[in-house]
Amino acid sequence: VRGSRKDAERARSELMLAHSDDAPCPTVGEVWRTYALPTWERMVGDGDLAAQTLAVRRSAWNRHVAPTWDAVQCDGVRPLAVQQWLDTLNYSQAKISMFVLRAVMDYAVRYEYVDHSPMRERYVMPSKSTIDRRDAGVWTLDELGEVWRAVMGSPVEPAFLLAGFGGLRVGEALGVRGSDVTTLDVGGQRVALVRVERQVLNLGGRVTDALKNAQSRRTVAVPGRAGARLVRLAESGGYLSGDGVGGVMDQKRLRRMWDAALLPDGLRHPFRNLRNSWQTNMRWSLRLPPWLIEPMMGHRVEGVTGMHYDRPDAEMFAEAVARAYA
Repeated sequence: VRGSRKDAERARSELMLAHSDDAPCPTVGEVWRTYALPTWERMVGDGDLAAQTLAVRRSAWNRHVAPTWDAVQCDGVRPLAVQQWLDTLNYSQAKISMFVLRAVMDYAVRYEYVDHSPMRERYVMPSKSTIDRRDAGVWTLDELGEVWRAVMGSPVEPAFLLAGFGGLRVGEALGVRGSDVTTLDVGGQRVALVRVERQVLNLGGRVTDALKNAQSRRTVAVPGRAGARLVRLAESGGYLSGDGVGGVMDQKRLRRMWDAALLPDGLRHPFRNLRNSWQTNMRWSLRLPPWLIEPMMGHRVEGVTGMHYDRPDAEMFAEAVARAYA
């Protein structure tokens, strides 16, 4: 083994876990490193799990699960200790941490290290009042116009237009390049067609073409003045919301610049709420039906029709949205 003494001890433990008949029951950490984490990493490589989802699970393990359970043997995990551990977390932390620890203990049962997983017991979760409540406010179409004036000409303007008038997720809005934007004339109205093919991850600012799900790879239609502005911004090439030197802007910098923008009083909401605003405005202001909105958001339309038959293309989206805006 090349590396530290800790690396060597870990490799020895994994060999004992796999080959020794009289090996002690593995620890929770050994099962995490041997089964759970490699399986999820393989799923990310196969496109069956989003890289961001794995990052969230890995973060929960490092921050909340490992400090308590890494060195505990799987047959030593007791319900009372689990409940006492949960009592130290808030609701959001407990929810994801329980998922991770439950998955690890399920592997311990599957490979017959223990007969029963204590994570299958019923536990009292922390109160939802412990959640850091997020701002859920949305902007009307008129208010979006005021916000646009406040950010016009700034590096966050392209991402704002893509999220507020195209419904893109934060990472998707940052991953759009000039070559992803084309135009279509619909009844004399110029509509921008934006291909969503990559995203910028929240953790680390890395660009990836692995989107949240299969439906996320799509083309969205942005009509009106917002669409025309996107077309002009795309002419410069590169990332529409870049770092100024040809690279991509990460989500942390975007949020910092967004919070620093001089938005009108009463209109200050997190950047992520632009997608909620788009969906709300499409449905209630422009009266587009959910079966049309959901595919444009990168969601699957439920039912047999959505799974097997409904295959709208970009031109259909453009025509529907252009009519609604007109």
